[in-house]
Amino acid sequence: MLRSSLGRWIAVLVALVFLAASCSGESSDDASGDTEDVATDTGSTDTGETDTGGTDTGETDTGAADTGDGEIYEDPRGGVFADFQAGFDRSHPFGGLEAFCSPHDAAADLQDTEPGITADTIEIHQIRQQLENLIDIGFGIDVGDVNLMFDTFTDVINEDCDGIRGRQISMTESSYDPLNSDVEQARISNCITATEDNQAAVVLNSTGFQGTATLCVAEEHNTPLLTTQGLSDEFMTRGDGKLLTLDFSLNESLRFMVERLDAEGELEGKTIAVIGADVPGQPEAVEAGLVGTLEELGYDVAVNSLIGCGGTTTCTEGLSESVADLKDAGVDAVFPTLSVTSLPGFVSEMVTQGFAPGDVQFYNSNFASQAGDLVTSKVAAFGGEAAGALYDGAIIVDAAAAGNFRLEGATVPAFNQLCLDVYAERTGVEYDWFQEEGNTPAGMVANVCSLMRMAARAIYDAGDNPTRDDIAAALAGLGAVDTNNMIPASIGDGKYTLADAVQTMSWTSPCAIEGAAFDENDTCIVMDDNYELVSR
Repeated sequence: MLRSSLGRWIAVLVALVFLAASCSGESSDDASGDTEDVATDTGSTDTGETDTGGTDTGETDTGAADTGDGEIYEDPRGGVFADFQAGFDRSHPFGGLEAFCSPHDAAADLQDTEPGITADTIEIHQIRQQLENLIDIGFGIDVGDVNLMFDTFTDVINEDCDGIRGRQISMTESSYDPLNSDVEQARISNCITATEDNQAAVVLNSTGFQGTATLCVAEEHNTPLLTTQGLSDEFMTRGDGKLLTLDFSLNESLRFMVERLDAEGELEGKTIAVIGADVPGQPEAVEAGLVGTLEELGYDVAVNSLIGCGGTTTCTEGLSESVADLKDAGVDAVFPTLSVTSLPGFVSEMVTQGFAPGDVQFYNSNFASQAGDLVTSKVAAFGGEAAGALYDGAIIVDAAAAGNFRLEGATVPAFNQLCLDVYAERTGVEYDWFQEEGNTPAGMVANVCSLMRMAARAIYDAGDNPTRDDIAAALAGLGAVDTNNMIPASIGDGKYTLADAVQTMSWTSPCAIEGAAFDENDTCIVMDDNYELVSR
């Protein structure tokens, strides 16, 4: 059984999903990053950093057509990817695929408009979760120097493209420890640093940021927050267009999973169980997004159990009774919406009560960070070999491109290659997208690159002398956007969750791809690369 003390300190690791969906799987920050909860001016950081271990991405062929300004990128993957690119205007100064940005004329009459937006500069703030602190408890994986990444793309905008309509970006940063005994207060402190101390016009996050602190930024301080983490429908609504995420909302993540499984005929004839946790805000999302969608599509839920967590993130209260209910009902399909610290114990209890491989089919999404190798691998790492064998073949439906670099014939997406090339040229740090150890930091480079481009596009589109409201409105209407792995994503018409497509993946133990195991537990996610657009 997992220790509750471990789960208590990983409340934010469940936020790691942001990266599960974004870095082809996983995340944890580089240990060399700034670890102080203070704002630091990072706009002029020296980027002469030594190589952190990646290999040369060089001139990798991305299969791209001419991607110059005004051209349509012909995505070699075809299908929804090609359809998505056909409607993407690449003529924008922050929209091309040959350069991160293009020089453009400064506005004729730049003026101060609000604190944080002067005639000369505009404030952008990055909130960073100190993921490197999770290494000692088994959740560390190198994502590179996140501060350096934000600094680098800031420098590119300021130096290569003369800023945004003549204004230079002033980039600041604050961070918090996910193992802080009062992590929510630490997050709120970062909100205050970003919005009150530094008067940021836009706040960015690539390393996981959740809880009421997100509303502190967007709702209380009327400042756009662009993050990689899925949040509840309630928070997205309260954000009123100023809270945007590259992921789905929690409800959407569950609903889109069920709709995809239903369309594939996967659930026909199944005796279904839904397992939830009494984590604040989650039961409501599970009932609406998962149970509600199943019932709307005509499926009966034979078992609907809620496991107690006792105020921690490791949920064990009523565990054995819940598993016994599965046995009694003859369940052969299980939706375990449990966290990284709870799912291994649940699967282990199923083994203890006599479930054998093949007795049940598991289904999951990115609702509890289970769409990436790092988090899902803990079923075997913490639950043991028998738990891994039982969970083997779990079907995962999400926008994540987990393990796409393992696919035969895989090529580096053009946007990823652009970001990697720019980063390598400016810093000397090179990551190999095709290698297990290099793919995750390569994905983080693309995440930061994506966030910076979206922020820059919005600031540009907001006009010569924008206010925060102008920038928020422009951000909320960007349309098609570039994200990690170039998965179809867009903002507009009141839609503030960016991901637009899902695919089906499977978790395998042992790894079904020879020589491609994620870690020493010999597990990996295998994707089918059959993306389809979701319907909102």
